[in-house]
Amino acid sequence: MPEKDKQLLFAKHPLDEDSPAYFKPGTGLVLQSKNKLFMIAPRLRVQLRETVDVVSEVGEPREVEQSFQLRRARVQFKGHVFGEHNKYKLELAFSPRDLGMRDGVVTRSPLLTWYVEFDYLRDLTVRAGQYKIPYSRQRVISSGDLELVDRSLANGEFNLDRDIGLDIRSNDLFGLGGRLRYYAGLYVGEGRDHYENESLVADDAQAGGLMYLARLEVLPMGDFKDYSEVDFKRSPKPRLSLGAAYAFLDEAKGTRGILGSAPEDGGTTDYHNFTADMLLKWTGVTLLGEFYWRRGKRNPGDATIVDESGVTVPAPITAPRDGLGWTLQLGYLIPRTRLGLAARYSQARGIGEDTSLVDKDEVGGGINYFFAGHPLKLQLDYFHQRPDGLDGGFADAVRLQLQFAY
Repeated sequence: MPEKDKQLLFAKHPLDEDSPAYFKPGTGLVLQSKNKLFMIAPRLRVQLRETVDVVSEVGEPREVEQSFQLRRARVQFKGHVFGEHNKYKLELAFSPRDLGMRDGVVTRSPLLTWYVEFDYLRDLTVRAGQYKIPYSRQRVISSGDLELVDRSLANGEFNLDRDIGLDIRSNDLFGLGGRLRYYAGLYVGEGRDHYENESLVADDAQAGGLMYLARLEVLPMGDFKDYSEVDFKRSPKPRLSLGAAYAFLDEAKGTRGILGSAPEDGGTTDYHNFTADMLLKWTGVTLLGEFYWRRGKRNPGDATIVDESGVTVPAPITAPRDGLGWTLQLGYLIPRTRLGLAARYSQARGIGEDTSLVDKDEVGGGINYFFAGHPLKLQLDYFHQRPDGLDGGFADAVRLQLQFAY
């Protein structure tokens, strides 16, 4: 690098005199240098949630549980350095659930996301770090941009969450006006907070493999904001986004791949995952559909248990969590009001004779009042569920949530 350019790059960079700072709802406080080489946008977001659960198990008295929680409390920084093509994002989470609080002990790092992205080439943008895997649409949509209080039951079962790795991508492949996108990534397959060097893992521990992912999206009617679940623009023409993805997890440690508990036998699972989704927006209507498929091959471990007679025996081999899932969600922003309505039906079904996935369902709906779009909104929803672990029972949940973000 020429000395003159080096001195200029590392000199002080004054803020833009015309607009040294401004607020952008959903982005936060934006600070930018006059020469556009540096930008940072800090943002705060909080969700306060009241939940009433009514659990009805077969042969047991009905139980009513109430909770008020700080569901999400997050701080975000994003922007660019040394030029607009060198981007970054940092997101920290401080709610008890995000920190994995158990008996007053923090089990997770507050670091949710930290990646760098280089978009010098339109068709070959590079991203590396820890972030949401671009696998399922509703998981990638921010929890602050949902039409109902939280994501679907099927998404909770089949999503791949966050991981550490890198991918190549394009939001406008071949320059077609945003009508075609792709993602191709390689990840460590250990999920959020992975830090171990495999050579340092104990001899009797199971070492996981890598995860490989590919996703394609087609927007036949042109680019639009398809990673937000409300049609605030009341699109006069229909806007459609179609997506499909495949991911392979080699020697996954969790029963759901990156997520889930460890199998009782202590082994790993090779999982194939497929999803297809669509999002339609038109005149205030938002229609979301998702389909999931997962099949795994177990690599049993050699863990042992003590049986009822006190004898140490090999632990039973946990079956793979093979299954199908689907979600259908419909929302409507009522004209000339700030009210939005939404309804959803979601299922997960085990497939094959040897699967550990128990059938589960949910159906429900809700109402939203958007004081200022997604950044400031009040949400109320009700769901009737047949969740995992109730052995044929049902659960009803009423949730009231306030979101404040800027």
